[in-house]
Amino acid sequence: MQKQNKAAFVLLGVNLVTLILLGSVNATIGQHGVFLYLPALFFLPGALCLDNSRGIPLAFVTGLLLDQQIETTFGFHAFALSTFHLLGSNWFRGVNYRKDFVTLALQLPANLLFFILWLLWIKIFENGKMEWTWGRWGIDLIASTLALIPLAIWMPRFAESLLGLTNLFPEGRKELS
Repeated sequence: MQKQNKAAFVLLGVNLVTLILLGSVNATIGQHGVFLYLPALFFLPGALCLDNSRGIPLAFVTGLLLDQQIETTFGFHAFALSTFHLLGSNWFRGVNYRKDFVTLALQLPANLLFFILWLLWIKIFENGKMEWTWGRWGIDLIASTLALIPLAIWMPRFAESLLGLTNLFPEGRKELS
C-alpha cells in the first residue's frame, strides 16, 4: 500500500518535470507561432503503473497543473485526464500493451480528442478571450502530433526508470517496455 503511494509521488514528479520542460519549449517556440499541446502524455504512466484509487488523483492534480500552465478553464484538463486515465487503465489491462506502437495507438487519438474538445470549449465558452484560429489549430495539431510520437515513447520509459531506481515498480505489473 505504502509502495503504491510512493510510486504515485514519483509519477507526479515525472509529470511535473515533463510539464516544466514542455512549458520551457513552448515559451521558446511560441515566439514563432507554434504551441505544443500534449495533454495525452500525462495519463499513460499512471494508467500503466497505478491502480485507479491513486492514478485518478494523480491525473486530476496533473490536469490542474496543466490548466494553470496553459491558462485554460480550471478543471478542464483535470477531469479530462482523469477520464482518460480510467479508460486507458481499463484498456491497457485488457491488451498486451508492452509494445510502443500500442501505447501510441491510444495516445495519438487521445491527443486529437483533447485538441477537438479544447477547440470546442474555446469557441463555445471563451467568447473570444482566446483567439485560436483554424489555421493555427492545424499547425499546432501537426506540430504536436509529430512531437508526441517520440515523447509518448520516452515518458513511460522515463517513469519506469525512476520507479526502478527507487525500487517502486508495482508488483504484479510487467515492465513497460
